[in-house]
Amino acid sequence: MTINRSHSRPVLVAARLAGFGLILATLWACGVGGQPAQLGALLTYSPIPSGAPGSSVLGAPDTPAASDTPAASDTGTPGAPPTSPSPGFIPGPGQSPVPETQPPPTEGPTPRPVTVSIVAAGDIACDPAHNVNQPTNCDQAATANLIGQLRPTAVLTLGDNQYEKNTLAAFNSVFGPTWGQYRSIMYPTIGNHEYLTHGAADYFAYFGVPAYYSYNLGDWHMISLNSECSHVGGCGAGSPQERWLLADLAAHPSLCTLVTWHEPRWSSGEHGDAAQMKTIWADLVNANVDVVLSGHNHDYERFVPLDATGQPDPSGTTEFVVGTGGKNHYAFTASPLAGEVVRDDTSFGVIDMRLGPTGYSWKFVPAPGYAFTDSGSASCH
Repeated sequence: MTINRSHSRPVLVAARLAGFGLILATLWACGVGGQPAQLGALLTYSPIPSGAPGSSVLGAPDTPAASDTPAASDTGTPGAPPTSPSPGFIPGPGQSPVPETQPPPTEGPTPRPVTVSIVAAGDIACDPAHNVNQPTNCDQAATANLIGQLRPTAVLTLGDNQYEKNTLAAFNSVFGPTWGQYRSIMYPTIGNHEYLTHGAADYFAYFGVPAYYSYNLGDWHMISLNSECSHVGGCGAGSPQERWLLADLAAHPSLCTLVTWHEPRWSSGEHGDAAQMKTIWADLVNANVDVVLSGHNHDYERFVPLDATGQPDPSGTTEFVVGTGGKNHYAFTASPLAGEVVRDDTSFGVIDMRLGPTGYSWKFVPAPGYAFTDSGSASCH
């Protein structure tokens, strides 16, 4: 039998249209409470994460294509954290909690690997009564301006955020107009000066975060710890913070992990090594944690990966000391330690890091008037 396709096509099209009309009519009639159903409510999807302005896949240009520019909700817009925090995360002012995981997409392309950017430093804002002598001291406004120029996904503080006793009045007077401009994308870490107010109450009131917590940025798991051990039941084996840390690391077996705390485990700066973090440092090395960022000593130091005893080891953890947020400088008091490859005690500035799905890059960006810098990249392990 011969079929005349030119005559059968209109019949087939008409039949398909009729069938589609029947489906729409059914959807319209199946609304809740007798109301027409909304088509959008019948569909499920998951957003595909994208990088933030100024972020890039390692080795790729920093400027995204127009089609890659993320929506405001993906870039740490005030009102929501930049990524999904862990269940123990307490949102800061103007932030709201979001689920840690999203349901997998039912269709569509595979999500692209994500690279995010962070800016970090510690030892930042001077006491309001002594906020003078810029740029030699109290140059927190200059380092804050670097954040605006770098446009990171998130800002990490490394303790001693506001001197001397970090009262709310001091926070609002000096930290607030400078670094506080970026509080909606800020993940703070507590330092020793925070506890000069009873129980660090004003730090907790200002930032709205716990003494230690974790969250996720892109493909990285991020952990903020408390090196002021006497205030959290110690930092040794079996301490509450160590038990929490081990459980958190086990629950988040990410390829790439970054940890912050205030007093550096290893340093040739004025305060030297923080021996109280011995057990926790060993835990991080054993868990293959990639990076630890600290402050406390008002200088910049970078180490090669170190083992649990502080000796160079390619499978160890890399430490950066970035106590250069603006307060003042401390001179080095010892020769460079084992594995300490770069150090400077003359420059204010921030560390700018790009965290990719399998590695990271860093650059120390000096404040105006300083020339020191340091940069490089490494893979996660």
